[in-house]
Amino acid sequence: MQDTNQFVATYDSLKTMIFDAETGKVVTQLANDNSTSDPNYRINRVISHPSQPIIITAHDDKKIRYFDSNSGRMIHSMVAHLETVTTLAIDPQQTCLLSGSHDRSIRLWNFETKNCIQEFTAHQKKDDESIHDVAFHLSKPYMASVGADSIAKIYA
Repeated sequence: MQDTNQFVATYDSLKTMIFDAETGKVVTQLANDNSTSDPNYRINRVISHPSQPIIITAHDDKKIRYFDSNSGRMIHSMVAHLETVTTLAIDPQQTCLLSGSHDRSIRLWNFETKNCIQEFTAHQKKDDESIHDVAFHLSKPYMASVGADSIAKIYA
């Protein structure tokens, strides 16, 4: 989000809202494309683009959703993995999105075209879980992931 006086929160009720940090009042509620009672819609991660008015969410229903943070309107939805999408990260150049899933894969997406640029298997499953988090290094060309297998990996 471009406005540093705002923050995003998601709830067990499956709602996602943008709040004014000073007043605590709801600025915008994100619209979704699913019944809010559907447990597969559960949101596992929410991130905001650092320079564009876009919020991105990762869901149990295998989808990644993009929202306009000004209007709350969903602007894109895509099936991104074979299982639950657990984590997201935007690279420092703001051209790629990284996603991780319990399907054991990490996928690198072109931010503009939404096309998958690269996919690789990263972690072993443990109790039906796999990738817990992904991240980009702020100044070096590295990515990292951590998984349910208790391993942290760094990729160059």
